[in-house]
Amino acid sequence: MSVFIFIIIIVGLITFGEVASKWFEARPSRPEVEPAADGEVERLREQVALLAHEVDRLTEEQRFMTRLLETGARGDAPPADETG
Repeated sequence: MSVFIFIIIIVGLITFGEVASKWFEARPSRPEVEPAADGEVERLREQVALLAHEVDRLTEEQRFMTRLLETGARGDAPPADETG
């Protein structure tokens, strides 16, 4: 009896594999994406570089303001490297 169950499982798996492979073959393939023009890529690189520079500037500004507020809250004089 277990041999018949084993044969039924094997036949079922083979059938499922055939159906799945035919289904994958029948699916439409993705359209090929054209590579971007070099000018567009260069423009994107420049924009990313400008954005990174702006983020760095804002980060430095935030650090400076945080230090300024901390020293003002304590009543200390600002550090010597930032006064001049």
